[in-house]
Amino acid sequence: MNYLNPQTNEVTLTIPLTISIKVGQPIENRIPSTDIEVSSAFERARPVNYYDGYVGYKSDFLDFEVKLPELTAEQKRNAAKNSVAKNDEDPSVLPYTNFSVVMNRRRQLAYYTAVNIDGARSIRPTRDGDAWFYDARIAESEQIGEELYKRNALDRGHLVRRLDPVWGSNADRANDDTFHFTNCSPQHERFNQNNETWLGLEDFILNFADQKNRKLTVFTGPVLSGDDPLYKGVRLPLAFWKIVVFTKKTGEPGAGAFLLDQSKLIETLPGLEARFEPGAYRITLAELKNMTELDFSYLEAYETPLSDNRLERAGAVRVALEEDYSNITL
Repeated sequence: MNYLNPQTNEVTLTIPLTISIKVGQPIENRIPSTDIEVSSAFERARPVNYYDGYVGYKSDFLDFEVKLPELTAEQKRNAAKNSVAKNDEDPSVLPYTNFSVVMNRRRQLAYYTAVNIDGARSIRPTRDGDAWFYDARIAESEQIGEELYKRNALDRGHLVRRLDPVWGSNADRANDDTFHFTNCSPQHERFNQNNETWLGLEDFILNFADQKNRKLTVFTGPVLSGDDPLYKGVRLPLAFWKIVVFTKKTGEPGAGAFLLDQSKLIETLPGLEARFEPGAYRITLAELKNMTELDFSYLEAYETPLSDNRLERAGAVRVALEEDYSNITL
């Protein structure tokens, strides 16, 4: 529509505007379609067909089966449902490239992630810039978006580390897949980037796989509590856990669980208080179940005992970690 104002001789033009955005080019072994949809919150989401053919985490990746943990009845009710899951697939599991995520839709955070790591085929691409995406297979309201991370000390902390699933013919795709809001959790920047806490443990695990050409399975998640502190309408987890599953030199299965907390850092945000003691600790799978209700009891037979002189007991069973994590025995 055109309009001429006779008093000012100004012409107003009204035209329809359609903008289409497409980024990237398909590469060999990459599932086609890198179209981007702009969400109602002006954040990006890929179309549902982007995920066609995804398999995700494989329970038979190691020399023995490592199953996903069984959710409780309440956790199943609260789990976000994959809108494109097939009849023979668990609808609570969101498969990506070499990893999977199970989301708590009420907390908008992952119950846990599960990743396969192949050290012999590992690739370490440079990090060119962060572009985070909603997962279109679940509702946007079931994922925490960009608003939480603005103008504060919170990082979008990868649960599946960016480099962990980056191996094999679909390495580039795996790298991109880790930048989903489903795969991140609010972490204080001094926790997320600290060589003595989260980053340090992540480096140790990946370097162990790369240097030894080992295959590993790693489960990761936040400790979700009903009284976690509320910030910008989101309850912030004060601690995170990891389980590393591997094959020992003897050929026997091995497993170990770790707890890392950020409460002393989170309490620096306005109005928040700490609950956990600071540090990184080795814990038992039974203790992890008490914290998260996730049942990994089938791995207890493989659990590395907490018994040598590098270990200490103070309330929960913990391992005193050196700065470089060299005393973690896998």
